[in-house]
Amino acid sequence: MSETVRCYNFTFEIDGAYASVFSDVLYDHCDALSHFERPGDPDAPWRIEGFSGTEIDKVAVETALSLMAGAMGVSVPVVHYGSYEPKDWVSENLRSFKPISVGRFYVHGSHWDGDLPLAKIGLQVDAGLAFGSGEHQTTKGCLAAIDWLAKQGKRRNALDMGCGSGILGMGCAKIWRCPVMMADIDPASVRVARENAKINGISDLVTALHSNGFADTRIRHAGFYDIICANILARPLRHMARDLTSTLADGGVVVLSGLLSHQEQFVLSAYRDVGLNLIKRFPVENWTTLVVG
Repeated sequence: MSETVRCYNFTFEIDGAYASVFSDVLYDHCDALSHFERPGDPDAPWRIEGFSGTEIDKVAVETALSLMAGAMGVSVPVVHYGSYEPKDWVSENLRSFKPISVGRFYVHGSHWDGDLPLAKIGLQVDAGLAFGSGEHQTTKGCLAAIDWLAKQGKRRNALDMGCGSGILGMGCAKIWRCPVMMADIDPASVRVARENAKINGISDLVTALHSNGFADTRIRHAGFYDIICANILARPLRHMARDLTSTLADGGVVVLSGLLSHQEQFVLSAYRDVGLNLIKRFPVENWTTLVVG
């Protein structure tokens, strides 16, 4: 009998003012990390949660937190650890996923059987094991940015870096009918993105690759991109600034998201260092999407 595959996680709570810096020190100690504000209570502590496919090094996690707490002059948070059998949470909750309208885009799951509203571009997205059903504020901000950019003119070659379910790349493909390169570090995301492209009838426009950033040379060999979407996290966006801009066509733009509003200057400074400037921002609740070029 094969051994049951398990996922491991840790959680702790911290004042919202420190959520970002405490998250940043833990990226190397887990496979995925998220932080959440308690809805309806802005004064409540934020919850930080890390996930890993292997057992978590508790000593390393607690040492990192202790050092950061000392630097910030706050108490060391109490960490709780757990493990569980992985589930396809998105699929389990598809019935509660209602269609979302952002600009000219109308995002819905396969379970939705209504009529597409007049003058809307439909995007059927079943996220499965990939991040990105369209419900998160960062995805909404990116779709709003793409919608705004569509009013500015034609785009001819697009890149969706960190594509997740492929929703942003599909939005580019449908609105401009241009070739789109998609890439993600997660193989499950790549499979889901390909399937969603097929469902939406744009497989001929989409290439989805498993790649850690720009490691797959096919991403660079596809030419220069006049629009690049990167909905990731603040620190990876900073680290990726030079790679992103080295593949950007003259007059091209980059849509950056996955950052909380207070992280805007942290990310923007890295892109200013490589010659790009802020064109427009799209705030959605506590999150911000930036268009730079």
